Amino acid sequence: MKTMAFGTVGEVFVLLHGSLPPSDEDWVRYLDAWVAHFQGRPRARTLIVTEGGAPSPAQWQRMMAHPCSSLFRLPGNFCLVTESTFVRGVVHGMDTPALNPFTGQYQVFARDQIVDALRALHASPAEQSAAVALVEQLRQTLVKS
Repeated sequence: MKTMAFGTVGEVFVLLHGSLPPSDEDWVRYLDAWVAHFQGRPRARTLIVTEGGAPSPAQWQRMMAHPCSSLFRLPGNFCLVTESTFVRGVVHGMDTPALNPFTGQYQVFARDQIVDALRALHASPAEQSAAVALVEQLRQTLVKS
């Protein structure tokens, strides 16, 4: 089982964290998939759903050195869906230009607001339905804590 899972719906990249931090192997797979999905696209739209798991400082640093950093200049939106006050604090704490290339591009939503998050990403109604179904499918593949 995985500590994080991901997939795509149209142009929206969907990332799901369980309650555990991502393994280093899963983190690298995610970064590679993120690059493959957004390479050549005009914008980045990412839905992140977490039960409390979040990347470690070392994983965040690896992201800054990864080829995905070449895509940081894309205009984009990142919508985070979580009930975790810890994750909300991390996102708000990291939302400074010195620490986060995506400063100001994150919006945080409660777990029951996933459709609102998808609307904020300008997902079509069909993409919204497909993304909600994908989140449930991905959730089944995660390690349970």
